[in-house]
Amino acid sequence: MNSNHKTARTRKWWYRRIRSGSWFSFRYYWFAWLCFLLGSVLLLYFLYTQYQNKKGNHCADLSLKTIHSINDALDNCCNCQIEDTNNTHVFSADYLVITYQFDQNGGKDLDTKTEITTPTHVGPLGWGQGNHDMGAGLTWSGDNTGYGVESCFVDLTKFGTKDLVTIQCAAFWFSRRASGEMSLDVRAYEGGTMKLMHPFQFVNEGGNETAFVSFNGNVRAEGKNKNLAESIGYITYDKKTKRLTFNPAQ
Repeated sequence: MNSNHKTARTRKWWYRRIRSGSWFSFRYYWFAWLCFLLGSVLLLYFLYTQYQNKKGNHCADLSLKTIHSINDALDNCCNCQIEDTNNTHVFSADYLVITYQFDQNGGKDLDTKTEITTPTHVGPLGWGQGNHDMGAGLTWSGDNTGYGVESCFVDLTKFGTKDLVTIQCAAFWFSRRASGEMSLDVRAYEGGTMKLMHPFQFVNEGGNETAFVSFNGNVRAEGKNKNLAESIGYITYDKKTKRLTFNPAQ
């Protein structure tokens, strides 16, 4: 037997397979290229579909996160003040402190008159009007005969959860009227207790301030008679909707 044939028969099987495969690839090279191109196309298609799936899932996750963020913001909306118009505001409150602000440009010794008109009648409170503490949801700070502030606080916990509480604010200049300009400042608090700590001003201890709004006014009335007090406007707080509205006097 020929030595070449002996050598071929004694070679390992894997060597013979490689030789036969090489011969096949050389003889049918076009088929080998076709298989290579087809495999490349299938691989690229597989990678593309995986990328699209991951991209779609990522976008879906972002959309869900965005929706959850919006819902959380809306759910927490009651914790912040929302202003609807210049005279309407929405916030939670257990107490309202109404402060009459006046300085020497507006006049001296602004005598205030404050009363709750609905859902029950409380007051009026102020110089010559009534006691300092009615104990029924409205408390007055006392008479300021100079410049600065006078204030009242409204205890909203004295009223029902669906009540509409309306407070009429009025005043007149006892000593001297200049421009007549003044303002009504309203602070709202949740929790805690109210105390008269500073001259003619109430402060809250242990609670949280939930809002501060201010409304400008002008008082024309001047004289020595408590009956001269003219209306500045009405402050209304809806306990059900947590909406405060100021309606200035016409």
